[in-house]
Amino acid sequence: MREAWFIGADTHTVLGRSLADNIAALSTPPAPQQIELRFGGQTIVIPYLILADQPLEDIERRLYQVLYAVIGQALDEAAKSGMTAAQRRRMGLFLGTSSADVSVSEARFLRELETSPDATALIGSNSISNLARHLRHHFGLGGPDYSFNTACTASANALMSAVDMVSSGDLDHALVVGVELCNVITATGFQGLGLFASQTMQPFDQDRNGLILGEGCSALVISASAPKAEGQLGRFHLRGSANLCDTYSMSAANPDGSTVAAVMNQALARAGLEASQLGAIKTHGTASLHNDESEMAGMRQVFDTLPPVCALKPYIGHTLGACGLNELLLFCGAAQAGFLPGTPGIASPERADLGVSLNQSRLPLAPGHFMLNFFGFGGNNTSLILSNTE
Repeated sequence: MREAWFIGADTHTVLGRSLADNIAALSTPPAPQQIELRFGGQTIVIPYLILADQPLEDIERRLYQVLYAVIGQALDEAAKSGMTAAQRRRMGLFLGTSSADVSVSEARFLRELETSPDATALIGSNSISNLARHLRHHFGLGGPDYSFNTACTASANALMSAVDMVSSGDLDHALVVGVELCNVITATGFQGLGLFASQTMQPFDQDRNGLILGEGCSALVISASAPKAEGQLGRFHLRGSANLCDTYSMSAANPDGSTVAAVMNQALARAGLEASQLGAIKTHGTASLHNDESEMAGMRQVFDTLPPVCALKPYIGHTLGACGLNELLLFCGAAQAGFLPGTPGIASPERADLGVSLNQSRLPLAPGHFMLNFFGFGGNNTSLILSNTE
């Protein structure tokens, strides 16, 4: 099996329009905007972490503007690392998202409704593969495309599959994309479930009471060849991974932590590592009572002593299907810069619940092996082991 290297990346979240801007902003979690969403003659106000410098305007084009910029930057960086134009034309596309182009369809429906009472919502977008096909055409990608819609694990699973195909020799290069933008269907669904916090996400904190949705878009180019020039992610690569489905509940993992522990143990086994060899853990950390309890119960079964633990959703919100790639790039970028992000005021030793506290300020982080966890609706659980050392 060949190594699969990370040779080009970019991300756009509430923290900034580039990966460098995002890493520089990992100091104090931002406050969400209170946005109005109108549907069916109703208006609701919800907290949301909206993309930096990308207001909720011109919605029919906004999704594509964001994707073109992020993917274009990742491809440009990959070219500087040695990927040729011919290799780009042969690369595969792996898209992870929960809502795909629903925001565009909603905006189109509202526009058509102004002139015709017979307008039908979402009638022109009944396939989750539409967005991937559009991106392949726009960027001239001639390889296969795959769309992943597995809730919060979607882009993490897209990454796993891309790495598998590059490592096995089926592809020389792969483009992994995670995207999630504000839309009415997603927002009202979470509101109906009563899962929104009011101001900030507080995973593992004694006062945690729900999540804040966030927008995010990330792109990562994977290659069978090591980069010629060290980019923003240094020598990071996926060393091992696992994905398992938990049938305990429609919306969460088994609260005893058994299925969470199983996927982490399998990822460690595939990476050829012991739990004690990990330098840090990036938690899923949704700040909901049941999910945090399941995640911590699982970690306690795998680790005799927990390494430093961080959570990234307080910074960018829960970006759903895109969180796998968004949080991976933030973690790798921070680790490449030599630090593990802190979450000041959230799950401090005085406020921590479930026997874990999050570091309150940046901690020095040496090269090593790290675990990143993602646990999605429907019981789809994914654990990734990343390394930037031998």
